[in-house]
Amino acid sequence: MSNFCFAQTNYYVDITGNNANSGSLSSPWKTIQYGLNQLPANGILNVFPGTYSEKITIPNNNITLKNYSAVLPVIDAGGITSQNAILAVNNKSNVTIEGIELQNNIQNDAQGILIEGSGTNITVKNCKIHDIHFSANPNAAVNETVNAQGIIVFGTNATTAITNLKIQNNELYNCRLGYSEGIAVNGNVNGFEVTGNNVHNLTNIGIDIIGHEGTCPNPANDQARNGLVKNNTAHHCTAAYSTSGGIYIDGGKNITVENNTSYHNGYGIEVGCEKIGQTTDGIIIRNNVFYDNEICALAMGGFAYPSGSGKVINSSFRNNTCLMNDYSGSGNGELYLSYSENSTIENNIFYTSTQNILAYAELTQPGLKFNYNNFFCQAGTASLTTDWNGNEYAGYAAIVTGTATNTNSIFANPQLTTASGTNPDFHLLTSSPAKNAGNPAYVPANTETDYYNQLRIEGGIIDCGADEFGSANLGIDEMEISKFSIYPNPATNFITIDSEIPVEKYQIFNGSGQKLMEGSERNKINISELGAGMYFIKFQIENKNYVSKIIKR
Repeated sequence: MSNFCFAQTNYYVDITGNNANSGSLSSPWKTIQYGLNQLPANGILNVFPGTYSEKITIPNNNITLKNYSAVLPVIDAGGITSQNAILAVNNKSNVTIEGIELQNNIQNDAQGILIEGSGTNITVKNCKIHDIHFSANPNAAVNETVNAQGIIVFGTNATTAITNLKIQNNELYNCRLGYSEGIAVNGNVNGFEVTGNNVHNLTNIGIDIIGHEGTCPNPANDQARNGLVKNNTAHHCTAAYSTSGGIYIDGGKNITVENNTSYHNGYGIEVGCEKIGQTTDGIIIRNNVFYDNEICALAMGGFAYPSGSGKVINSSFRNNTCLMNDYSGSGNGELYLSYSENSTIENNIFYTSTQNILAYAELTQPGLKFNYNNFFCQAGTASLTTDWNGNEYAGYAAIVTGTATNTNSIFANPQLTTASGTNPDFHLLTSSPAKNAGNPAYVPANTETDYYNQLRIEGGIIDCGADEFGSANLGIDEMEISKFSIYPNPATNFITIDSEIPVEKYQIFNGSGQKLMEGSERNKINISELGAGMYFIKFQIENKNYVSKIIKR
């Protein structure tokens, strides 16, 4: 008989432990850094509740640092200035940071979590980060030389990107950031997800996706790209010294921003390009809600193009609900448009505040498609105003004629369940004119749902706004990029679900949410009996539900 020795994969740290111990559950180490330094490949360091006065560097690849119990362990960096970050990941891969609370990093360039260099498969999830301040003095002067960041990613390698980065379900709050941001993805980062985070009560930008800042020495790769910003909530991210977006895309490329909630920030979302001669390209903003923001719901374009900034191109703002923004009375209303090319604004609800201002467009917008929207102000159609490329228009009819836009849009009360700057409910009522008022040619993406995680189209035409009235709630879990693919699509007789893990069961629905088929085939499904048209398939992988659109020829 042979005797096999299996390597221990779980190790433990407790404030009552001792670094002379073995690191086992019954004999834990005392400090987190010591424990990380001892971990073998694929080791998991489980941290017991307690407060650990340390700053941490991840020493190797293939490491997991996580909470042991539901009570999060706290890493308190108060008074420690040995490095900028409480927790630093430099040129590492296959690293997971989960369920850790980080607090009290107070110094210029303070950081909660730093991810830098290159690497792949890096995840930060279920963490709590707060009190990251550039100065101990809450009244300290702010200028471009003072900064702090909650979670910051710098892709600094000229040729090798940070890939498969996931920042998920973290809470970040109560940070004085100076000229920086709460969560930022910057430089050579190719393939990322920023999902399910709650960022609030920050003194600058909530979530920022960045390019063209010289973070990566190769300009061709100096751009965060191919990313997803989804299901985040950003609120009370405001600065006295600048206008800060709840979400900001500055120099990014090919990024989808969907199903987020942004309120009481400077901008609800800004899509800009600060660097002269550069572009922000391919930004898709859909199925979000923006309300009660200081300046506007959406600011889009190069703010001083061409001599003072770059430009935004090939981007879209669709299927969003914008409610009672511009609480400061800035004169921008719901939309602030500087300079963009070939952009689209359609299928949205724009419900103004009592100022009755729809938009301020300060420059021409070449190739702009602005149509199929639902506008409303409580004072009536004659009261809606817009400042468009130096011309002021009063009244909805004058706006449509003067701007040569929105010929297929409507002015009508969209009948939201609760239209309020506090605690709104964005569901459409039964008699809402926003139903089926969007672009009839709009086809949702395979993974797209409405704001409430329901089917995006019911009745053949998309509704204006973030809610699709009456759509079947399929109980959809959060999508994961590259989790699965479906082919062929369109299909004639069979479809195959190509998944890393076998499908447990499936259901197929029509556009009205009626279930037509179900089964437990592992991957290949016979759809030959379905009529030609569009359907939705819901299926389970590891007890989670996913949905995708399929086309039957």
